[in-house]
Amino acid sequence: MLPRLAALAILSLLTAIELPGADPLSEATDAFRKADWPKAAKLFVTAAEAESDNTKRAEIRLRLAQVYFLMNNRPKAEEALAAALADQPQLELVPELYTDDFLRAFARVKARTANTPARPAPPAPGAGTAPGTQVAIRRRLADAVDNTALEGALADIQTLENDTPPSSLPEVLELKAEALDRLGRSGEAVEQRGRIMALRAAATAPPNTPVVPLDALLEARRLIASGRPEDAGALMSGVLQALPSCVAALEVRGEALLEAGSLDDAATALRTAMITSEKPELWLLLGEVELKRGRIPSARDAFRRAVDLDPGNDRALAALGLLAARMEDVSTAREMLDRALNANGTLLEARVVRAQIALEEQQANAALQHLQRALQVKPDDPWVNGWYGVANLAVGNPSVAIERLEAARKAGLESFSLPLAEAMRRQGKVAEALALLDGLREAGAEGRMVRARCLLDSGRPPEAVNLLRELSVERQGSGRERYLLGAALHASRNWSEAATILVAASGLGGAPSTAREAASNAEATHQAQELMDSALVPPPSPPKD
Repeated sequence: MLPRLAALAILSLLTAIELPGADPLSEATDAFRKADWPKAAKLFVTAAEAESDNTKRAEIRLRLAQVYFLMNNRPKAEEALAAALADQPQLELVPELYTDDFLRAFARVKARTANTPARPAPPAPGAGTAPGTQVAIRRRLADAVDNTALEGALADIQTLENDTPPSSLPEVLELKAEALDRLGRSGEAVEQRGRIMALRAAATAPPNTPVVPLDALLEARRLIASGRPEDAGALMSGVLQALPSCVAALEVRGEALLEAGSLDDAATALRTAMITSEKPELWLLLGEVELKRGRIPSARDAFRRAVDLDPGNDRALAALGLLAARMEDVSTAREMLDRALNANGTLLEARVVRAQIALEEQQANAALQHLQRALQVKPDDPWVNGWYGVANLAVGNPSVAIERLEAARKAGLESFSLPLAEAMRRQGKVAEALALLDGLREAGAEGRMVRARCLLDSGRPPEAVNLLRELSVERQGSGRERYLLGAALHASRNWSEAATILVAASGLGGAPSTAREAASNAEATHQAQELMDSALVPPPSPPKD
């Protein structure tokens, strides 16, 4: 919002020239008084095109730029300033009448256009009203009340476009974009605006330098960020019509198509860009595209190529590490994630996945440190807090684990329900843990393991035995389930089978180191029980005389 004094200054400028009758300039001034900025902008454009005097036309375009500033449309404002300077290269501003932002924009545009030749003067009044001229077509557009009239105007614009030299083409394309917008063909309209921005960037670029349509690229990224990737892609398509070899436009178009879900087109755009510029960023984007297409090896190759081109690129290293973790290539994942985090410690997903690897490798304290660093980056992230709870459970701090895991679950992350139930069990909250497990739609084998532990803790070993027998059959090569089954059998006073199961568990992976000792204890208990049972056998009856 402009300061009040500056706004009043602009108003005084706008009211300085009043023309009799309902001409575009006086209508534009009236629209400005009513704060109808879109109408004012459109009418100032019309007034500028109808004005034959360069100096007056420059003043009108300066006012148009001020209106665009009030609309917070800086690219359009700078376009209007560039047009004003083309009409009057010696144009200067009175600093007291403008805001600092406007003065800085004017200085930027003037520096860019310092070496740009002035536009040729428009035809004399009356000459521009012939059918097929810009002024006539603009009037026709203004008078059009239905699609038939708009289609007719669009046909005339196409004819005019074919006969217009590149230096004057942007003004014709603006008419085309307006007609397409009114016909509801907004995607095509955005594409034409991309052409306009590219042509104007080419016109103002210094000789023998690459043309970079910065305004168009920034606008496309803004559209992507605001959830309009289709419009961003259309804008870049228009840029590429004017600048077919613009690598930056191909890159942004690929990004937009990726966001829009047009994966095949995104891959084509990125590979086209890499013909002339094999940048790491392009390989990174291509890797994301291939990942979404389900082509995992191709994604891995793309990320590897990005790392080869820029070994210190933290994003490329993180992408390769995360994909390796997904493919269960733990050594590559560990190496790449460590390199990425050494380059940039704020990479959130890389930090959390590195903590997950540490947990898998029984390095709970290292995982905790990684997650503490992640929380410094994003303290309220439910996913990070959930894994922080898991790490606290691993280091034996169930109270903190419960707090963080409950918060993650309340945020909708159901995957943290099982570690939460286990943390509750370890805190002695067995009933709450069982209630939580009862409410899960699908707990899987891990959920049944937690349930079996809860049943044992609550003095219900026969139920735990039934559950663990099923798990032992499903996971015959795992010693963890066998060991817990042996413990449940022991608690059920079935010492003979308990000893047999515990001996078998001690030879399998996943069983605790105490499995063989537990088997010996179960066997000793079994023998002691047999001895006690034999002691209770009554003596034989005495012989009869």
